[in-house]
Amino acid sequence: MPESLPSISFVVVTFGGRACLPQCLDALAQQRDMDPGSYDVIVPCDQAIPDVAALEQRYPHFRFPLVSGRRTYAELRTIGIRESATPLVAITEAQCTPAPQWVAAIIAAHAARPHAVIGGVVDKSSGSALSWAMYLSDYNRYMPPVTAGPASYLTDCNVSYKRAVLDAVADFWHDEFHETTVHWKLQSLGQSLWLDPEVVVRHGRVLGIGEAIHDRYAFARLFASTRVAATTPAKRWVYAASSCLLPAVFTLRALRSVFSKRRHAGQFVRALPALLLITTVWAFGEFCGYVTGTAAKSLTPRHAAPDSATPAATTTRTEAGAAA
Repeated sequence: MPESLPSISFVVVTFGGRACLPQCLDALAQQRDMDPGSYDVIVPCDQAIPDVAALEQRYPHFRFPLVSGRRTYAELRTIGIRESATPLVAITEAQCTPAPQWVAAIIAAHAARPHAVIGGVVDKSSGSALSWAMYLSDYNRYMPPVTAGPASYLTDCNVSYKRAVLDAVADFWHDEFHETTVHWKLQSLGQSLWLDPEVVVRHGRVLGIGEAIHDRYAFARLFASTRVAATTPAKRWVYAASSCLLPAVFTLRALRSVFSKRRHAGQFVRALPALLLITTVWAFGEFCGYVTGTAAKSLTPRHAAPDSATPAATTTRTEAGAAA
């Protein structure tokens, strides 16, 4: 490709407000300054993101496509991917701060390996007991150190794709991009997932207890409803019955990661009460998702298909950013 065109797009998904967004975008801006022509940063925004104009002024080289109404995080992800036009597409979330060599590591990994999807690790250094509980329940399998190799799962906080493989399964993310659905489909077609320990983001999400409970319930119900979308009623009830085991399974899995990797044992002990609470909520959310086969209302799309910002609006924002 000509050097003036970007080779990779980064889609940054924001949900639950924009408190963490500047830290994430600052990290990307610093890496862009080292190689300004190599990539595109896209931050889809709905009405939950206030004062988009201020973001455009602060980050004039990034794009902030604005869409109407409130969108789910998965709709925003689809909108960002549809706005991109590069051979590689990477996805992260505003709660994560990319490490200084994140961009270079992703590009190098795709250049060196044929895998359709390459993901990385999620590190953490500080936070409240609740924040650690969220991290240990969600990201313990991605906690460094990890060994490079094939993976069955990759986190949507730190994942990248060769564009051709995304286009090949576009019907599976046209409305909402759920990494589990996309990855399962790619694996069924013989494509492979790869975990690279050099590709690092740092977890920094801060939640209150009420928000954490809602988050765990909604995402668990979403996962369960997606998992059983094409299964028999009997299998759904088997999954529902087994959901009562999940608090123990998740807690033991986190404990095993902490001790096998010899990291964060003290944080595990401090976070244990909160960990037991949120994994219990998660189990209840999965149970409801299996029984009903539907996602929670807060994660149910309100639009048949995500739209993009109008060309006129996009041009206006780009020109305003360039002038700033």
